[in-house]
Amino acid sequence: MDLKEKKLNGEIVFNGHLLEVHKDKVLCPNNHESYREYINKGPAACVLAKTNDGKFILERQFRYPYDNTIYEFPAGKTDPNEDTKITALRELKEETGYVANKCIFLGATYPSVAYTNEVIYLYYCEDLALKETNLDENEFVEVLYKTEDEIKKMIANGEIRDAKTVHAFCLYLLKKEEGSI
Repeated sequence: MDLKEKKLNGEIVFNGHLLEVHKDKVLCPNNHESYREYINKGPAACVLAKTNDGKFILERQFRYPYDNTIYEFPAGKTDPNEDTKITALRELKEETGYVANKCIFLGATYPSVAYTNEVIYLYYCEDLALKETNLDENEFVEVLYKTEDEIKKMIANGEIRDAKTVHAFCLYLLKKEEGSI
């Protein structure tokens, strides 16, 4: 069965600094017409970074949409025409002050397939050197250092719920197990 939907027409119903909201009319596989609303958001990168003493860099950040402080790995959206590996390295430096001499692509994740086309590219970094942070004017981040076991426990007990962080950590563990990291 061909599950693909065909776009018939569409409009941008909101265009903001961070994202666009689209409403498209589509033809479904059963030949019925329907509407799809989604957020068009450019790519982003997330970086799982391991310090030279074997701890992982985790951030604690207030996230307004959830009205909660969230644990997550450093991440951010790409600048126009920026390679996602450069984004990962830039975000690591800006948010934590660390510069990585080794950066490995882990994979990509779709943070929410129902209403956005965002793709987050996941990286693992090591061989780090601490420099200075360069946070955005209204960005506030607490940097924490956790062991692999501590991260596992935080995921298992629901302290870490951020999808990109959980996915990056799972990919890291799988690649470590197979010996590619």
